[in-house]
Amino acid sequence: MPDRARHMPRILVVEDEDHLAIGIKFNLEAEGFEVDTVGDGQAALNLLAATDPPFDLVILDLMLPGRSGYAVCEALRRQGNDVPVVMLTARTLVEDRIRGFDAGTDVYLQKPFDLDELISIVRSLLSRRRPAFRASGPVTSTPPLATATAEDPPAAGGTALYRFGSSEVNFDTWEARAQGSPVRLTNLEMKLLRYLVDHEGKVVSRNELLERVWGMARPPATRTIDTFMLNLRKYFEGDPSRPVHFLSVRGMGYRFVGRNTPAEPKSPLPKEDSTAG
Repeated sequence: MPDRARHMPRILVVEDEDHLAIGIKFNLEAEGFEVDTVGDGQAALNLLAATDPPFDLVILDLMLPGRSGYAVCEALRRQGNDVPVVMLTARTLVEDRIRGFDAGTDVYLQKPFDLDELISIVRSLLSRRRPAFRASGPVTSTPPLATATAEDPPAAGGTALYRFGSSEVNFDTWEARAQGSPVRLTNLEMKLLRYLVDHEGKVVSRNELLERVWGMARPPATRTIDTFMLNLRKYFEGDPSRPVHFLSVRGMGYRFVGRNTPAEPKSPLPKEDSTAG
């Protein structure tokens, strides 16, 4: 297998409008990325499944022949593929954005878009998920996550290392561990976790989270937040059905408690098949 630390990021553009696919490919390649293009959803899934080493990011049009961008993204997440996805669409309804996020999209970019903005988004997603591609050179080891605790949470612009319960998170490299095992979070899951950590002990409403994490100016009624909180409990709680860190506040929203508590379960691993609410 090629040396991933020295390999340029590889991007798949899934777009059925040839002129747009060619334009995106040209500009990304000018930035030094390796780019492949396909024109329909099933071809994208086939290529993503067959390519080794895997793609580092997908730019995915919503309206595609055969399988929509929603269906492609949902299929990727069901397969356990957490590759960052930027979804492109001309649709403007908030409900469409919600559906995209529910499908597992990381960024929802409305057409027509500015190429500089797209390139900035691509660089941001790649740097967060793949620190080995940073200009400083390959990452040879993961730094120990032990310089911050729930009693001393990371301040804005300060240390990005944070520890709570039996879990630890590095908000610089976007790496996390729970019960001693690595946890792979999507970009939105990591952003949500960071927001909760930054507001440790405070009750935050669903609307606040949709505005601050998802960037929705007029949040609609949706179960999106509840689904993401279920995921965080599954990853980081000893018993997701009896959370001690990610707490629901009935009629209000959620509250994150980072400190250890006597009641915290000590099971060796979270229950992967739990559907706790």
